[in-house]
Amino acid sequence: MGDWDYDRNMDFGATMQDIKINSTVLLSAEQDQFQVRDTEIYFQDALSAQEYAKNNPGAIVVRKTTQPQAPIEYSAVKELLVKKTPSMILEHLSKHIISQDEAKKEIALAMYYHSLKSKFSTNEDIGTNGPIMMVGPTGSGKTFIVQKACEFIDTVYIHVDTSSMVPEGIVGYAIGDLAKEILRVSNYNIHKATHCVVFFDEMDKLFSSDSESSYGDRIANQLLRLVEGSIIKISYTHTERERLPHAIETLDSSNMQFILGGAFQWILDEKAEAKSTVGFARSITQEKNHSITLEDLYEQGIPKELLGRMNTIVNLHPLTEHDYYKILTQSESSPLKEFIKKIEFHGDKVEIQEDTLKQISKIAASSKLGVRSIKQTLKAMFKDVLFSTPEGACKTHYIECKEYPS
Repeated sequence: MGDWDYDRNMDFGATMQDIKINSTVLLSAEQDQFQVRDTEIYFQDALSAQEYAKNNPGAIVVRKTTQPQAPIEYSAVKELLVKKTPSMILEHLSKHIISQDEAKKEIALAMYYHSLKSKFSTNEDIGTNGPIMMVGPTGSGKTFIVQKACEFIDTVYIHVDTSSMVPEGIVGYAIGDLAKEILRVSNYNIHKATHCVVFFDEMDKLFSSDSESSYGDRIANQLLRLVEGSIIKISYTHTERERLPHAIETLDSSNMQFILGGAFQWILDEKAEAKSTVGFARSITQEKNHSITLEDLYEQGIPKELLGRMNTIVNLHPLTEHDYYKILTQSESSPLKEFIKKIEFHGDKVEIQEDTLKQISKIAASSKLGVRSIKQTLKAMFKDVLFSTPEGACKTHYIECKEYPS
């Protein structure tokens, strides 16, 4: 069959199963240029081979060539693999997340290049993203933006409450447990696991005045090794060994996308206080351009080694009353829609006045919980309605704003 060159652009890293042979497959090794490795499936052109690899993510396609390691043409790659551009990801995010335009754009760009990386066996031509720091108030949309982006590009998303982590050697949630969770969520697909997106939330709680400094530093040092790219050794209990006799022993973090997030509200408070002392007092809630820099984080004790690995810092601003109103009425992920669907499922209807929506928005804007406060308010408003709806009365429920004081 001649010399065969392993084509890095077609290696999707998993075992091929249940391959369906269609009319584009030709079984002739002499005349065809591409082969699905370890099979009798051949192709005459790169386009057909790429199409097959796209439809069979586990397939590894090799190329017959007289020149060792000859690169494949990228036109087919762009046409077939690059299906979701940054603008498409941004458009999807904007359907679900109101405001935060700069943050959505930054994440859309990062997720696009991360998705490319997952389709190529090396980073030689694409490069690496590097970890990202997301800073913003509670309920401003940090985790939701990343989660929705991962759903759109079909990438495994892992959320970690960093404040609940413990250093290695202490009983509790540690790096090894994270590796096991990644494998579980990835359904033990090693390619998906090693190209997942991990969001370390509540980073600020490791370095607040209430936390133990050495404890936060130890966790930060572990995260540093992780984001730099390391082999995570996984230990299993006896019960886990029995349930997973062929368990994966290590996990490489080199191709994972890491995002670190936190509110760091005390930094904003200190900056606001400093401005007020020189006559520039201004409401942080209204100042959307107020931001935190990597230098600010370094001054607050976050290890410079970890901050030095950050590719960028993304700031999210507090949402306004108008933003909350748009979340209720325009977002495809509006919490209001969830409650209405539950009621309409049983045949009942809901009528909610404009004043009620504005009242909910006002409550959310005055709360420190952000979008979470909307869900709490709606739950209180709809509790009795949700309880009675399954009785099958087929009635219309009128939600009045006077029942919910500001």
